[in-house]
Order: sequence, then structure tokens, then C-alpha cells
Amino acid sequence: MENVGFKVHNLLAQIREVEQLKLLFYKVLMHARDSFTHPPAFGRLTCLQLNEVTGEALLNILHNSPILNTLVLQNGVSESNKDVLASAPVPQCFLSSLKVFQFKEFNVHELELLLVKFVMANAAMLEQMTICSAFWLRYSDIDMEKVKEQILSFPKCSNFVMIQCSNVNSY
Repeated sequence: MENVGFKVHNLLAQIREVEQLKLLFYKVLMHARDSFTHPPAFGRLTCLQLNEVTGEALLNILHNSPILNTLVLQNGVSESNKDVLASAPVPQCFLSSLKVFQFKEFNVHELELLLVKFVMANAAMLEQMTICSAFWLRYSDIDMEKVKEQILSFPKCSNFVMIQCSNVNSY
């Protein structure tokens, strides 16, 4: 996996001028931590889609994407210290450009709720937040209406954000 992480880092360094980037490396992003300790600056990146990323890696990429306006996460955020979000400086894109945040396959884990809260509390330009729960939640005892109420109660930095929560039963 270390070799894969090195290759991912080299690939990202070669494409740092992209405007849209979709990284769907299943299981790789979780194990290639070193690739995202010092990611390249994505000065032109406006749309980013990631899956199975750690909170630390996500924050590092966000800090290096100053004009990002769309962020799509699939399959959750994993293996992170929850204190990372509590003490993290706010990425520049949250203050000036992030307008759309989509969280697909939301698993209702504590870290994911903290990330949603962090985005809502800090994304000043946010216009649309869409959270789609994971399929397996259909078979769980988790009360998604209570989760939705919790999410809607989080403080919002943007006065214009529209929040949509979709659970698997409404697909």
C-alpha cells in the first residue's frame, strides 16, 4: 500500500491544474495517508469528489483547494481523530467559494456528524447541502428523523443554505 500511496501522490502532483477531480480509489485513500499529508496545491480545482477518505486527508486537500465550490463525499469519512475537526483551521474555500456539499452514503457515525457540523458552521457561501444516508441504514434501528433534526439544528454560517436529507426509504 505504501507504493500505491507514492504513486497517488505523484499522480496528483502531475494533475494539480485540474478544475474537476474525482478520486474513487476504494480502500486506497484510507491506506495512502502519506499521499495527503502534503498534497499539491489545486489552485484551479472547483469540483472535488472523494470516497473513503480520512478527516485529516480531507482537510489537507481542502486547505490546498482555495476556490473549490463543490465537494462530494461518498462512503463516509473514516479513521480520524474527532479532535482534528474541533481544532482545524477553516479552509479558505469555506470562507469564499464552497457552495455545494453532497454527502452520499452517510453512515451516521460520530465523525461524519462532526464533519457536517463543521461544514455548516464554517462554509459562509454554502447554498446547498445534500445528505443521502447509506443503504444499510434501512435495516438499522437508527431513527433517521432524529438524525435529520439534529443536523438541521446545527449552527449555520450561511444564511442561504438549503439542506436536504434523503434516507434510503425515500429513493
